Amino acid sequence: MRFLSLLLVLLFGLHSGQTIAQDCNGADHTVLAGNLYFNPENLTITAGETVAWLNEGGFHDVNGNISAVSGESFGNPEAFSLPTVTGDPSGVCMGTYTFTEPGTYNYDCSVGSHAASGMVGTITVEAAATGCNDDLACNFDSTATSAADCQYNDGTFDFNSGFWLVPINALDPDLGCDIQPAVGTITTVISEEGQPVTVVVDADLEAYINGAVADGLLTSLQAILLLSALEQATFSFCGNTMTGIAGLNTIVSEWNGQSWSLGDLGLNLAPVSTLADGCSDPIALNFDPCANPDVTLCEYTAVACDDPLACNYDSTSAGTTDCNYFDTNLFTLDENDFIGLVDDEDCDSGYPGAYSVPVPLTQDSTGGPLYFILFPDVESFLVENGFEIAAQDIATVSVSVCDTVMNYNSLVIGDTDLNWDGMGFTVDLYGSFVAPESSFPIGCPDPDACNFDACSHPFVSDACTYIELGDLATAAGDTGLVTMSELDSLTFVATPGEGLTLEWDSECGELIVDGNTATLVGPETGDCEVCVEAENADGCEIESCIVVTVLGGIDDPSNAKWQLMPNPAASELRVVWGGETTPFEVVDLNGRRVHTVTLQPGSQVLDVSGLRPGLYLAGPQGQAPQRLAIQR
Repeated sequence: MRFLSLLLVLLFGLHSGQTIAQDCNGADHTVLAGNLYFNPENLTITAGETVAWLNEGGFHDVNGNISAVSGESFGNPEAFSLPTVTGDPSGVCMGTYTFTEPGTYNYDCSVGSHAASGMVGTITVEAAATGCNDDLACNFDSTATSAADCQYNDGTFDFNSGFWLVPINALDPDLGCDIQPAVGTITTVISEEGQPVTVVVDADLEAYINGAVADGLLTSLQAILLLSALEQATFSFCGNTMTGIAGLNTIVSEWNGQSWSLGDLGLNLAPVSTLADGCSDPIALNFDPCANPDVTLCEYTAVACDDPLACNYDSTSAGTTDCNYFDTNLFTLDENDFIGLVDDEDCDSGYPGAYSVPVPLTQDSTGGPLYFILFPDVESFLVENGFEIAAQDIATVSVSVCDTVMNYNSLVIGDTDLNWDGMGFTVDLYGSFVAPESSFPIGCPDPDACNFDACSHPFVSDACTYIELGDLATAAGDTGLVTMSELDSLTFVATPGEGLTLEWDSECGELIVDGNTATLVGPETGDCEVCVEAENADGCEIESCIVVTVLGGIDDPSNAKWQLMPNPAASELRVVWGGETTPFEVVDLNGRRVHTVTLQPGSQVLDVSGLRPGLYLAGPQGQAPQRLAIQR
């Protein structure tokens, strides 16, 4: 009898319920079969889902028809079975079954005594949720059990291109349209099947709304409420009705043929798809402020401009009476313009305003092409620094500026286009730039300042800060240029501000430093500098120098019978002479005798006011002369 029962189970199972090929891919759930187990033993699924069985070892089947233990029907909503399969540890697919009827399904393994040994299982199938219980949706059903089938856009409107959002206060009532793209912005709309419609609040939209507040088109409160509502709100569009829920607030608006109005928030909005495309250029004959902007649709009156250099060049016209040579929003024609070399090591931007020179771009009273004003001192500067060709080029150039392109036509370069790079226009031939002053940040263009910024505006120095270092002077008060003998010593004095550290330097000879003073001893003959550098706690430095002319003595004045002082002299020279009465001669460096007097023994003052400033040789006749400096 037991054999017969098992045979009936097998026969009935092969011909009842649903069996499919042994392909377990894509199943919603998986049950593992093995040594006297189904895992999970109890499984709950939703009607319409598929279960797969994988055999990990042994000889097993899936029997959901007649119990192998009792020999009686399980009484399942539907009988099901899968054939016997030998498994292995990798898992052998026994098959799948899709449960469509809700209820409880019992099953076992009918092989041998497996069922009696506990190899049984249960599948609980729950009814699938249907309908739409979201009252925001177009197909809301109060009897529905879920929002699985909700529809939030019935297709009356196409949102693929987004919304036009326009402040009501920005509208020109004379135009007769609720949506005027020129004063609005386009927002991204997400409208996916089965999901409420949402509006993307990104940085561009926030900037637009904040700008509307700044322009007085929205109040600050409206902007706050609007951004908060759009960030939270979910919408449905059912026929002509727009419904939005943002937190506890509900927004309801009816389509008026042009837009939905959000009066409390100060806005109108409409799908881009509801507007026809039209010309967006106000100067065009067919300008349409109520249309989606498309400049390619614009129509214009014929103009007289046959100059290829002009922004509005028309090859079919004749004359230049209507030519426009400046049409850009990048800068104004009234601004100063500057030229300089790009990629300066002191300026990260490559546009070192501090090292540039002014070349204003202007236009004469006839309204013809633009040209650069080449100031005489600027021209001289360029020539002296090896840019003579650039100066010639700038002096001959005719220019137009059209949007982001400078049309540049000169005798040197010829006809070429220079493209705006964010700051100005680059002339590759010279490695230089042309840039308006609005491109340069306000900073400090003075290289001697503590906060020097090579990139800054060249004419605005109000931001510069300095450290104070008075003029470097000798102990006698001389500044700038002093003269001394190689046998003398000379003391220099610095007068720094508070909190500065000093560093002395000279190539003249040895410096003996004592705080704010330094004494030069044993200088070498010739011209050199004595310098002092002051530095504050922030690392800002400033330097002051004195040029020193060191005169070499032909004889050691300490061993001579005569001395002269001061040296340098201005108008009077005192000579101390220990010999007899003799001529005193002054000879220039060309060997010409320029001054002769009779020198008496003792101390005598000589008038040298008639000598020109410079270097001379002076001394009593027959004595080794000394170098004399006349300085005024």
